[in-house]
Amino acid sequence: MTRNFSGLPAAAAALALLPAAAGRTDPLPSPAVIRIGAAYVAKQYCSCLFVAARSETSCRAEFKPQIDMAQVAVDRAGMPERAKVAVTMPGVIAEASYSRRYGCVLVK
Repeated sequence: MTRNFSGLPAAAAALALLPAAAGRTDPLPSPAVIRIGAAYVAKQYCSCLFVAARSETSCRAEFKPQIDMAQVAVDRAGMPERAKVAVTMPGVIAEASYSRRYGCVLVK
């Protein structure tokens, strides 16, 4: 079986130029880096809110400008024993949960 790869260089070049076409000059981070970033923001934001008892405005300011790429949802329904912070970035959802005994831990 013979495969024709003549269009492969053109496809690779098109994918490489996609961020520039969207107005971005920096390369897009890998999916693994996005997952790590989302988990970091979820855990740290949770600790900032529930362990350090700071305001959401103060916590958001710590992550500028990266937090602008993420959607942060705070669920205080389980307070004081169980509260959650969910961070959504492109294709990734990370969640941290607070408990009095353990502080904030990653759930997802």
